[in-house]
Amino acid sequence: MSASKNAAPSFPSLFHRIKVPPYYREPFIVGGYRKPNSNFSEALAYAFVPKNNDCLNFWTHFIPLLVWIVWFWVLSHRLDPERTLLLPARLPLGRLLHVRQVCFLVDYMGISMYTFSGSLSTFFYLYPPDSLYIRYKWVTLVVFGVLCVGATAMSGLSLFYWERWRFVIRAFAYGLPYVIFSVPARIRFLDCQFAGRDCTMETHYLHLFAINMIVLLAFFFISKVPERFAPGRFDAVFQSHQLFHLCAATVSCLHMYTFPIDAVIRRELMVAADVMPDFNSTILLFAVVNACCLVLVAIMSLLVIKGTLLSHKHPPDEDVKDR
Repeated sequence: MSASKNAAPSFPSLFHRIKVPPYYREPFIVGGYRKPNSNFSEALAYAFVPKNNDCLNFWTHFIPLLVWIVWFWVLSHRLDPERTLLLPARLPLGRLLHVRQVCFLVDYMGISMYTFSGSLSTFFYLYPPDSLYIRYKWVTLVVFGVLCVGATAMSGLSLFYWERWRFVIRAFAYGLPYVIFSVPARIRFLDCQFAGRDCTMETHYLHLFAINMIVLLAFFFISKVPERFAPGRFDAVFQSHQLFHLCAATVSCLHMYTFPIDAVIRRELMVAADVMPDFNSTILLFAVVNACCLVLVAIMSLLVIKGTLLSHKHPPDEDVKDR
């Protein structure tokens, strides 16, 4: 009786990469895989297994989500939508492969909507008031929407096609909208630095830091560093996907902190340029883009369930020895 009481708690079994189907394998991650076809309760249990290679991936989603909820609650009277829930692909993966794939499609849609909401916030709170983007307001906003819908499509299809290039494709899909909508912000920084115009020094350096963090997260997402150079050493801790999550969470927190400040400090400039956010250019436009992404995800999900879209994933690290 006493022996059973003192027994160490049992954790779900973990598996080597050769023991799981190719679709479940991640590049340069050798061990710590959870059981394929786990149900919800099993997947939840794995979130508390430290050596599970997906454990910290879950928590680096979940903890920033809690921070966002609290922060949004405090600042809800002046914040625009800034982050969507990005948890579905990390926990309730379901017992069937097609359920897992549908969850990832929803995940990609969440990233697209996050990108679009960030572009809206940047447009209204950060752009120079004399920018061509501001002059052609609706053209700019529609382009943002089309790019984000396209990012959902490209990222979703990369599950099934061009799989050896899927990380580059996804980085390009989400990086292109960011590059386009961040150019005027960079111009504003240069105007402040060299011409002394439109300076809000309270936030400039934070925005520059956010830009650098976005470059860094893209680097981790594409390069798979550090595990690329030491397969098996970073299976549980410090793998590139965890670093990618931390960079993304940092950028989100920086945006949530800086945009309300810019909205207050730059209000007069926004009013003078007639670019104050209104229902049509924020909530309605966000709803339309969200609906388009939902339709895309629904169509791809139906094709996945019917077996028309199938993944034949082979991680780009076949030279990793089965050890």
